[in-house]
Amino acid sequence: MEDLKQANEKLNNENRSLKSSLNKAQNQIERASEVGGRMLFLVNQIRNVKARIATNMGDIELKFYPEKAPVHCFAFITRAESGFYDNTKFHRVIKNFMIQGGDPNSKDDDPSEYGMGGPLVHIPHEFNDAKHVPGILSMARISDVSAGAGSQFFIMHGTSPNLDNQYTAFGEVTKGMDVVDKIAMVETAPGDRPIKPVVIKRIDVFR
Repeated sequence: MEDLKQANEKLNNENRSLKSSLNKAQNQIERASEVGGRMLFLVNQIRNVKARIATNMGDIELKFYPEKAPVHCFAFITRAESGFYDNTKFHRVIKNFMIQGGDPNSKDDDPSEYGMGGPLVHIPHEFNDAKHVPGILSMARISDVSAGAGSQFFIMHGTSPNLDNQYTAFGEVTKGMDVVDKIAMVETAPGDRPIKPVVIKRIDVFR
């Protein structure tokens, strides 16, 4: 009888453990479904949204990759709509590599602070299979991957496979690659800073 009692108790414990595990799994599935639903909603909201970077050297039009990097697309679009990027500069330019902008510090006249600024809140990386070829829009980051991405972005002028799946590509140039070429060719000072400022007057968002 004692053996049977112990066996029943063991079975009950196993059943309770299994039930607890199933409940946890169900909760995880429900949370994943909620997150997946929110992401799908975000992707649908961003789909077909475009942007135009108006610079003092011409306009650059972009399309986004919401299926690959929905959070990055959303962050860039909302910052553009809020005027966050207005009067910033392409503060780092390297021919045959990329042109980089989006630093709020570049609104000021102290080049020593260029490249050091960003938003209060960073976003998680969304590394994906997009290749870093000419025209790709990607998000800059610091060397510490765990820190996430800020507001600074870059447009590829060359091809850099070493950036693939290390930086979040979230869009591409659809018009104005000639403007990217012109910007990439400007004369630069130490630190890859254009001697003559390349100003992002505003970024317009449209469908």
